[in-house]
Amino acid sequence: MAGKARLPALLALFAAGTAAGAGAGVTAFDFAGRYTHTFRNGVVSGERYLTTNELMIVATGRNRAYFNFDLSFFNGHVCSLSGIARLEGQALVYREVARLPEDPPCVLRIWRRGARLRWNADNNSCRTYCGARGSFTDGGMRWSSRRPISRATRARLLREFERDRHLP
Repeated sequence: MAGKARLPALLALFAAGTAAGAGAGVTAFDFAGRYTHTFRNGVVSGERYLTTNELMIVATGRNRAYFNFDLSFFNGHVCSLSGIARLEGQALVYREVARLPEDPPCVLRIWRRGARLRWNADNNSCRTYCGARGSFTDGGMRWSSRRPISRATRARLLREFERDRHLP
């Protein structure tokens, strides 16, 4: 009889814990991982080859994360960008001051929508980090492509980022 009396109490505790967790909100840790997408690419001569796009996200705290994009596009064009994004609502947002007076500041948002990790740079504001056929506009990868990043790789990425930030 004592076991039957404990079951409702345990279920109530579980429900309370689940409800509390549901309202906790998204953190940078929820995005952490290595995302990849492999696809057939090509060049204007007709040559075809496989290429892999990669996004790595390393949470550096609850509300910020280091990210590193390596995206490939037709004819060998690429987009490469890394930096620290801060959590704004349900998205990681990278904001940079404009490099040239005529360039808009690079603002890149990364968020989850259903089964996809999405990103977008409004008005193609991060175009200086891309070749002619590349863009950070309306991109995404399958959420299921996410894999953990080893501690050693996380440490290397953060060291490289710190070193690059201090270059003249």
